[in-house]
Amino acid sequence: MFKNQQIMDLPTHSAISFMPLADKALLHKQLNWLAFYIPLIGVLIALCYFNEAFANNVQTHLLIGMPILIAVSMLYNMVNIRLQGFAVREHDVAFKKGVIWRQVTILPLARVQHMEIHQGPIERKLDLASIKLFSAGGVSADLQIGGLTHADCKNMRQFVQNYRQEDTNSRAEFINE
Repeated sequence: MFKNQQIMDLPTHSAISFMPLADKALLHKQLNWLAFYIPLIGVLIALCYFNEAFANNVQTHLLIGMPILIAVSMLYNMVNIRLQGFAVREHDVAFKKGVIWRQVTILPLARVQHMEIHQGPIERKLDLASIKLFSAGGVSADLQIGGLTHADCKNMRQFVQNYRQEDTNSRAEFINE
C-alpha cells in the first residue's frame, strides 16, 4: 500500500558548512577581468588617437569613468569570491554563490552522470581548476564550481566516482538478493 506522509520539519540547507574557494581564486578572477579591460582600454585609446572629435567629447568621461568601473568590478569580484563556497557531503555536493542574488545548488551524487575538470592557461599557472558535474537529461552542467585547486577537483571527482561505484554495487547486491 502506497503512503505519502507529509513532512513537517524540513531540513535546512543553512546548516551546511561551506568551505571557501582556493586562495588564488580571487587572483584568477581579477586576471580574467584585466584580460577584458586591457584590450578595451587599448581600443578606446586608439579611437581617441585617430578620432579627435570623439576624444574631445569623451576624454573626461573616460578618464574618470574607466578607473571607477575597474575599481568597482574588482571590489565586486572580491566580495563575490568571498561569498562563494562548496561542500562535499556524504550524498551530495553543494555550492553557494551570489552577492545580490544568492543561490545554493545541491546536486545529489546519485544523479551525477559524468564530470569534467577544466583548466585554462591562467588556471594552470595558478594550479587552479573548475569541475563540472552533469546529471541525467541535461546538456549543460548542473553544477560548475570554479576557483578550486586542481588537487581538490581531482579528489572531488574520485569521491564522486567511488560513490557511484558503491551505489552501483549496492543496487547489484539488492537485485541479486
